[in-house]
Amino acid sequence: MKKFYITGTSGVGKSAVAIKLQESGIPSVDMDKIDGLCRWVNKKTKRISSWYPGIGYDFLESHEYLCNKEKLTALMSAYKGIIVVVGYADNYPDFLDLFDKIFLFHCDEDVFIKRIENRIDNDFGKHSSEKKVLLDWYRGFESDMLKRGAIPINTTEPVYTVVDKVIEYIKL
Repeated sequence: MKKFYITGTSGVGKSAVAIKLQESGIPSVDMDKIDGLCRWVNKKTKRISSWYPGIGYDFLESHEYLCNKEKLTALMSAYKGIIVVVGYADNYPDFLDLFDKIFLFHCDEDVFIKRIENRIDNDFGKHSSEKKVLLDWYRGFESDMLKRGAIPINTTEPVYTVVDKVIEYIKL
């Protein structure tokens, strides 16, 4: 089985590409859409919390979005051949070793902020405090992922061009 991970900040096009990959016959899973796979957890108390639009900067600073590695492993084992997982979790270093290739989606900050503001299927990042956290996170995360060997893909291009690039790498 070949396992691929697409990650990047909110608004870079991960979910849109996942949909297009699925439509082209390549199994893809959006981490945010699998019930119980990822959760907001208080950093101090370790209690599971609920995020809601506009909850504010203090919540984002005191919580982390974590993926359950065991659930992720079980989910991927249900697929034969290829599986593409898209998403982000704060504990990404804990599960990167599950994947054969990692893709870092990126675009200019103004592009992903505009996409976040205009999307209708997800409210995360629309509040000004969330935008600040996303911008702070984006700069450090991208650098870390490149050091870890992620393949950068610029998602400023049309979605079909991005999908074609991902498929090229998958088939290598």
